[in-house]
Amino acid sequence: MFTKSFLLSIILFAPQMHAIVVSGSNPDAYLSSQTAVGFSNVPGAGQCSGSLLATGQHFLTAAHCILGYTGNAEVTFTNSLGSAFKYTSSSMLAHPDFNPGVYQMGNDLAIITLAEVVDSSINRLSLYSGPGNEVGKVGTLIGYGRTGTGATGGVPGTFGTRRQGENDIDVLVGNVLYMDFDNGQAANNAIVGSSLGRGLAEVFISFGDSGGPTLIDGQIAGIISFLTRSAPVFIPRDATDVNSTQDGSFGEVAGLTRVSNYLTWINQNTLIERTFESEVPEPSTFLAGFLGIALCLAKARNMTKQ
Repeated sequence: MFTKSFLLSIILFAPQMHAIVVSGSNPDAYLSSQTAVGFSNVPGAGQCSGSLLATGQHFLTAAHCILGYTGNAEVTFTNSLGSAFKYTSSSMLAHPDFNPGVYQMGNDLAIITLAEVVDSSINRLSLYSGPGNEVGKVGTLIGYGRTGTGATGGVPGTFGTRRQGENDIDVLVGNVLYMDFDNGQAANNAIVGSSLGRGLAEVFISFGDSGGPTLIDGQIAGIISFLTRSAPVFIPRDATDVNSTQDGSFGEVAGLTRVSNYLTWINQNTLIERTFESEVPEPSTFLAGFLGIALCLAKARNMTKQ
């Protein structure tokens, strides 16, 4: 059993240290077909991953992905045919309780509202609300960040390709779900008592995957927030990390913002006051509008005659 104080001994966090690093030797074997996962380019903040929600106009990502922004975000999606669609933000909202100095408290969520509805060839994702605890379930991580192998960690210059893979959700503490990057060896199993991984299906995170989703049953259960390799007891320094560098290699631990704790906040801030459907007038409204136009035209004709 893990205690809250035990897990909160994690002390070193790296914003945007988040991308898909793989267990196997060929990262291209992990390409993702999940078109709802796109990437954002936020002036002043950087590049991150994220998910298109059911509204078709809201992009769910991490709060630290929009910190210090100096202009509108550009969000890019690619459909199953390889066509890219780019959209500009109309607004950006970080969770009000996010503290960039204390990632382990959670709240690392942001909503980027796009200026228009995304093309219908891009699918939408819904939010995970249960049933039961996420711990022990298999999560599918998706992101555009750096890739590499578990031995090397994320390799610079490899951002921009959508990849995915699996990892077991090992621990829940407060608002954060934790998972480690396993290579099947007990010596590199960072979360003691957890599984030894999912073999070649196992992936992890590195620069650029921040804000990307972790799916359970196809729904967003976690938002990629941070990784760490430093803390006594919970993560013995240099004893579990295969290369002694915080880079997304075997033996490190990732923290995910638990989405089910924030359903009300997300739903309240993704309401679009006027949808396409609401703009189509009811028959009675349409008739009244038509009569109004006819009246205006008749008055205009009379004024012309005078």
